[in-house]
Amino acid sequence: MATDQDIRQAVSSLDEKWDNPPTRNSLFGNILKSVEVENIRGLNVTLEFTWPVTAVGGINGAGKTTLIQIASCAYIKNVGGRYYKLGDWIRSALEGESPAVTLPAHVGFTFWDETSSFDIPYDLKRTRWNYPRRENPERYVEFIGIAAFAPRIERRDRTHVFRNRLQITDTQVFDPREVESISKILGTPYEQAKLHTVSTPRGEWSETLPELSRQGANYSEPHMGAGEQKIVRLVHNLESLPPKSFILLEEPEITLHPDAQRGLAWYLMTLSRRKGHQIIIATHSPEIFEALPSKARVLLVRDRDGRPEILHNVRYLSVARELSSQVRTNNDLILVEDPVAKTMLLEVFRRHGRELLLNTAIIPIGNTDDIQRMVTLFRSQGVQAVGVRDPDIGDNPNDGMFSLPGNLSPEQTLLHEENIVAAASYVDGLQDAFERAKMHGLGFDGSKKAKKIFEVLPHEARLTKELLADRLTLAWLNRNNDNARQLVADIKEKLLI
Repeated sequence: MATDQDIRQAVSSLDEKWDNPPTRNSLFGNILKSVEVENIRGLNVTLEFTWPVTAVGGINGAGKTTLIQIASCAYIKNVGGRYYKLGDWIRSALEGESPAVTLPAHVGFTFWDETSSFDIPYDLKRTRWNYPRRENPERYVEFIGIAAFAPRIERRDRTHVFRNRLQITDTQVFDPREVESISKILGTPYEQAKLHTVSTPRGEWSETLPELSRQGANYSEPHMGAGEQKIVRLVHNLESLPPKSFILLEEPEITLHPDAQRGLAWYLMTLSRRKGHQIIIATHSPEIFEALPSKARVLLVRDRDGRPEILHNVRYLSVARELSSQVRTNNDLILVEDPVAKTMLLEVFRRHGRELLLNTAIIPIGNTDDIQRMVTLFRSQGVQAVGVRDPDIGDNPNDGMFSLPGNLSPEQTLLHEENIVAAASYVDGLQDAFERAKMHGLGFDGSKKAKKIFEVLPHEARLTKELLADRLTLAWLNRNNDNARQLVADIKEKLLI
């Protein structure tokens, strides 16, 4: 089973490759940087990819599948495999059906290396997409949809129905690395995995059938659990792809236990680092979404009028649901950068702003620019909304933007040596835990260092992240009451509470 340490190591190892431009370009090649979509299925958005593995989350109907379908069309020519065109996904409307495309419509792609960006406009007269005639980028593309690994027993195909008539004509033994990956994803130690080619005695057809060995027992696909079957075939499929492939996965978490979903996120990061793949995942899984670093998380949300918007660097997948539900119930919104800021603000409200505690929803968005954008958008639609960003950004009350007290990030503020000493009265052994956690911040400065320490301090202190932040905030509040009280007054004035 992939542990938190395994996931942190996978992120760190991939960062080493990605953060070095010459290494990045050599390993990943013409990796996709952004997709701009205009007037396709109601989408007018730009999706940015700032890491080689990206999770795209959101509620049903937000546009996740449409976006990864469109992204699959960034590479026009195939390299030994199939490729996708916009016409494969965006079809003409049936009689009486709203069209999928309205004018003007286009798709634009940019890339991380020197590959030229290009646009694909829609030609209404010819009812087709006008692709460039020359110099189209090449990359092997693999799109794996939700129906790719339906359980064999549910398909009732020939390998299940005519099982007693089959014979094995060939056997391929999985590479030990594949077996190790399958074991770690599923949290079960498998000794061996094989892929049999089976056929009838007359050889009218053939099919592949995986087999696992576990604790001395051998069993093939029809006797596997649905999650086992999916992971065995998925891992074997992905390991067989050529280097620098572009892989798009649609809801791969289906049939998987939450621990296995986290294991899959770990595996995809290690695979990307080993083979230079770019991987995009459309998902409803918090485990997959939140196992990736914040820069790898993209969220689609709907505004009050139902239009899709994209948020980058979001901490929690639940933000999409929270934003949607709170806008519908007309609660006032307070958008913050991260859960630490939310915890600090909740404690401030408990002490100085009971009305805000009862009548607002505090939602971590993740990206300071997205906070500004969403506050402006919601306020233009009549939603009472303000943003509270980190202290180093500054206030802009006229636009509904405020800052937490101080001049440091929330993590730096709460982990200041003076605050750790003060909070030790609430948490026994906190100072010793802090000294151990500081080792994980070596090599970093400022906010990055504090965030690294904050990641591991809850484990060292044997507390949840939320409880640790709460105790540290209590200690901080005891010395910053006046600033906290003023922030509450400013927010109340803006929200008319």
